[in-house]
Amino acid sequence: MTSLIELARSQIENFAKEHGFHSVRFARSLDAERFPEFCDWLERGYNASMGYLKKRQEAYRNPGGVLENCQTLILLTLPYQAHPWTHRVIKQGRKRFVPSPLTPTIGSYAMPRQDYHIWIRRKLKPLVKELQRMFPDCHSRVVVDTAPLLERDYASRAGLGWIGKNTMLLNREIGSYFLLSAILTQAKLIDHETQNGSESTSHCGTCRACLDACPTQAFVEPYVLDANRCISYWTIEHRGEIPEAMRVQMGPWLFGCDICQIVCPWNQKTTRSDCQDMKHDSIVRKSDCMHWFELDQASFDALYKDTPFARSGLIGMQRNAIIVAANLGIESALPAIRRVATQANHPLEQTALWALGQLESPIKNLR
Repeated sequence: MTSLIELARSQIENFAKEHGFHSVRFARSLDAERFPEFCDWLERGYNASMGYLKKRQEAYRNPGGVLENCQTLILLTLPYQAHPWTHRVIKQGRKRFVPSPLTPTIGSYAMPRQDYHIWIRRKLKPLVKELQRMFPDCHSRVVVDTAPLLERDYASRAGLGWIGKNTMLLNREIGSYFLLSAILTQAKLIDHETQNGSESTSHCGTCRACLDACPTQAFVEPYVLDANRCISYWTIEHRGEIPEAMRVQMGPWLFGCDICQIVCPWNQKTTRSDCQDMKHDSIVRKSDCMHWFELDQASFDALYKDTPFARSGLIGMQRNAIIVAANLGIESALPAIRRVATQANHPLEQTALWALGQLESPIKNLR
């Protein structure tokens, strides 16, 4: 006879498949195995200016810090379209690298129309309601990488993949191009004796593609990322001016960076997402430096309020656009950059002056 727990698990798995999720697994609510490593990472200052991680440090120890009396974590993966450059990887012996592009670009997760945090929560809301119906005395909560939870730790424990040398969760079928979400619930959906077939053992082998290809050497060692050197951190999370030493290393990246994913062998043959929410949208516009210069706050809010770009804000995106325009020698951006450089007390004045020096130098003009 089918138990209520087995029925619940079956319904959750069916729901996930019907809504475009690749897979769903269950993990018991235990202390995170990698919590000591997380604490060491914070102690070494690798979180850069992301002080909120340190403030909530203890909450990451156990899912109970997010949902009191949590019993089960439901982990779900949702593939998204790989970066268009994935097929451009060049192999030289055992090394893999991406040719430096001549046009600006953005991280692949930001290419869809809407911020994934919003629509994944919306997508999982009916499932939470169903859990409430089946277990009326149990509370549940959707988590999409904003709560103090080491999701990858529990996902690898549940059998969704392994944590690669680039610190991303890797799956044999879909590589690392997927979004990871979780439902924390007080319902017991996994027996103490029963665990999913684990795939937590690393399948990276001797490969160093992600470590060697990173233009800023952000991986201080395998499985350890220093945010102080990471392009994604500087273009998304950081507020204010970007240090001059980091600007040139940003290359063409307006928002985020996918290089460590692009060169990963596990991403060379990945399944494309059928989820309409994850289809690429307006890539040309989003990848155009001039587009960001033309926006004022009202137009930025209208276009990007519910997108990943809201995280950086208009000033952040214009800062990134100035740097990328200088890196790629985009002379059509000179008038816009000059306007910023000549505005008294403009927050991007120093960045603009630096960019003018790059674009107007004799070497640049010889191109």
